[in-house]
Amino acid sequence: MTDAQQAKLDRKWPDGDPFISYEKMDSLLKPLPVDDIYWSHRTGQFFYFTVHGDDIEGTVAEVIERLENKLGKL
Repeated sequence: MTDAQQAKLDRKWPDGDPFISYEKMDSLLKPLPVDDIYWSHRTGQFFYFTVHGDDIEGTVAEVIERLENKLGKL
């Protein structure tokens, strides 16, 4: 991820909850065969997820496209 994309994921509400929650990201990536979504300011500019199924490359490409639409282009 770029610095700007990471900054968007790191944004928090005043109560400390993430502005973009794991639930929002999960719903963004539905119905793709993806789970174990994880990111954190501690992981640096990485967004982790597990892809299931036979079309791993196609699924990863779709995840990247959806993330870029949500967070901005790389």
